[in-house]
Amino acid sequence: MTEPVGAPLGPGSLTWKYHGDRRGLLFLWRTGTLQNMHPAVNSALQQRSNFFDNPWDRLFRSIPPIVGVVYDDDGDATGGQVRDFHRNIKGSDDGHGRRYSALNPDTFWWTHVTFVETIIAINEYFGTPLTEAEKDQLVKEGVTWWQRYGLSDRPAIDNWADFEAYFNHMLEHELEHNATTRWAVTADKQTMPPPPGIPKLAWKLIEWPTSKFNVWLGNGLMPPKARETLGLTWRTHDEIALRVMGQVVRRTWPLLPAKIRYNPRAYDAIKRAEAA
Repeated sequence: MTEPVGAPLGPGSLTWKYHGDRRGLLFLWRTGTLQNMHPAVNSALQQRSNFFDNPWDRLFRSIPPIVGVVYDDDGDATGGQVRDFHRNIKGSDDGHGRRYSALNPDTFWWTHVTFVETIIAINEYFGTPLTEAEKDQLVKEGVTWWQRYGLSDRPAIDNWADFEAYFNHMLEHELEHNATTRWAVTADKQTMPPPPGIPKLAWKLIEWPTSKFNVWLGNGLMPPKARETLGLTWRTHDEIALRVMGQVVRRTWPLLPAKIRYNPRAYDAIKRAEAA
């Protein structure tokens, strides 16, 4: 088997340019739900997580180190920390009677793929679509990013054509509507604690419209096959509204200061690189 070939990360790379971009926050519901459609991820969340009691806790614990794998001065060390967070997440898959482990390279690779693919989707909906050559470069950078976790290269893919085929195969044959995703698509009907920094009274007023918007946006950003699997409906007027939103973000985003456009961990790394 041919070893996957990566491409450099750091200033000048596409991953460096986009992974810490805060437009990615618009994809949180989509990216998380695509991950949770994997049977092993669903079982891990059902059995080993406080996700349903406090989804914000998992979110705000996960994002900084995942950003740090790309932007930290020692990305390999941060990648090892992220890997080890998952070391004891294992058990039996309730739905299929199979053993699962969060460190199974095939399972971990799928969650990694969703982050790489999100960069492509960010640019499709809210930026300038990547060319085929740029997608190929991004996938190769994704191999280098993957290697920072210290897991087997066996599932890694280093070209856009095979990456796209793998992604479509997962949508068609592996992903499912399960207990976790049934919770996600009804998030506007769930009661959740306020996010960090939001007073309880303020959250009580904005919880429903915020959740409703997140479900709507995630639905619209979903690949059509995933939307079908989840039993979601997307109408013409929804698509028009999403396209208008995309145009607004596309035109205004470049006008904002970098400190607003980037996650703090990414912004600090960018400033360090500029000063070097």
